[in-house]
Amino acid sequence: MFGPFVRRCRIGLAPIAEWSTGGIMIVYRPAKPTRSDRAALPRSAMDHLAPHAAPTSSPRRNVADSAYAHLHELLLTHGLPLDQPISERAVAAALGISRTPLREALRRMEGEGLLERLPGGVLRVRRISVEEFLEILHLRRLIEGEAAALAAARIDPALLRALDERVAALLDVGRPLADRQAERLEVDIALHRAIAAAAGSGNLTRLLEDLRRRMLLFATPPQPGRLEEACAQYRRVIAALLAGDAEAARAAMAAHVDSLRTVILQRLAAL
Repeated sequence: MFGPFVRRCRIGLAPIAEWSTGGIMIVYRPAKPTRSDRAALPRSAMDHLAPHAAPTSSPRRNVADSAYAHLHELLLTHGLPLDQPISERAVAAALGISRTPLREALRRMEGEGLLERLPGGVLRVRRISVEEFLEILHLRRLIEGEAAALAAARIDPALLRALDERVAALLDVGRPLADRQAERLEVDIALHRAIAAAAGSGNLTRLLEDLRRRMLLFATPPQPGRLEEACAQYRRVIAALLAGDAEAARAAMAAHVDSLRTVILQRLAAL
């Protein structure tokens, strides 16, 4: 289903376009879905799609780029589930665009190996193998460790303190666990993107975004018991960055990725 992160990100906001295309994106109001459209999408997907301003005279290329950015964000936030056909009509209605630019965006994602075409021409999110998943994690460990080391001397301390406060809020047991798990994903994305941005390399940022998306073609939703552990890992990374300690930041980030690898392998062994 469309992930809870869409609630915060608000489909159509400029930050998504800046990350995905490096340019300016249009902001538009989704067309009101029909009854059949609502039936084709999970209920939560319709709840999370916020209205925006209507399109003006922007070229179709901009609309396709915008759709491409939205689909990538949905993939990153579990908004496009594995092994389920993608309904072009429902997604186009939810995004408030025609099916032509949506098809362009879907073809681009298919060319990147994120989607696969089924008999009959229907697309779905591709599920990667265990071997490919572990390879991606190995690359993430190397590259994100380097990004954290580079960011240690550059990242905004105020941003780090704000992220640390959000991590602390995740440990509030008075809040529903489902809400905290959903917000954990938002914090995770925000922390990793802040580190990549502070590292000062656009190529590195794009590479890490791509690796994270591909990793989600395999990963399952996090187990409830991992929330406290994940928060402890975030805080170690943040503390090292605040201290300006490049090697400690590198080690903390590597340990964070190693922990994810261990958890996934334990789940596979239990099957």
